[in-house]
Amino acid sequence: MRTLRLALEYDGTGYCGWQRQRGSAAAGAPSVQATVEAAVRAVTGEAVAVVGAGRTDAGVHALGQVAHLVTGSRIAAGRFPGALNAHLPADIRVLEAHEAPTGFHARFDAISRTYRYEILNRPVPSALLRVRAYHVPDPLDTEAMQRSLTPLLGRHDFAAYRGAGTPTRTTLCTISRAECRRTGARVRVTITADWFLRHMVRILVGTLIRVGTGRLPAEAPAVFLSDPDNRRTGPNVPAHGLYLVRVDYAP
Repeated sequence: MRTLRLALEYDGTGYCGWQRQRGSAAAGAPSVQATVEAAVRAVTGEAVAVVGAGRTDAGVHALGQVAHLVTGSRIAAGRFPGALNAHLPADIRVLEAHEAPTGFHARFDAISRTYRYEILNRPVPSALLRVRAYHVPDPLDTEAMQRSLTPLLGRHDFAAYRGAGTPTRTTLCTISRAECRRTGARVRVTITADWFLRHMVRILVGTLIRVGTGRLPAEAPAVFLSDPDNRRTGPNVPAHGLYLVRVDYAP
């Protein structure tokens, strides 16, 4: 048996998220995980789990999702992307496949993940980006948004930015990168952390947009960290602007 590490890109629009659904939930939109597992079964004849590094929610996209699988197939790693892509829909692509050490785990071995949120900041929505970026018609002060992000660097308790009703062993996260940049009408918020709470990026971006439109002072997002009652943060912006950009591992 061997372990393979896959790099994947996908458009999350038509999926319930990465995670395979169980029971009655499986009757809805398919998951990315189950779709990739079906392709693996078609190629190798094996019913094996494909475990992702990030459990992206419904509608969230990925440019650099990482997953692993354990297989007895003798197909060379370099041939796996082409073989799997022949059985995958056009909105999911395996970009790379490499041999991984025995015991490698895409989720638990990751040391950081980078997410990006795309905002279209202009008066008129886009016909082309309607499921690729969140439209904000009011002008955004991206410098104020960046000032809000800087104090969030380092290790903090992000309970105030956690989706309601989501259990977790800890709400402490370490952010190593937090940037807000504008290119024309596109505003991009990029955050790297050791891990993320459910909906953390989307709630944080919703709070930043209130800063950018002048409805909150730039100091507010950091102040909210001291209040685990998250009714002051957000709103939770739509999933279609969110991308899992990359997952990093120790050398």
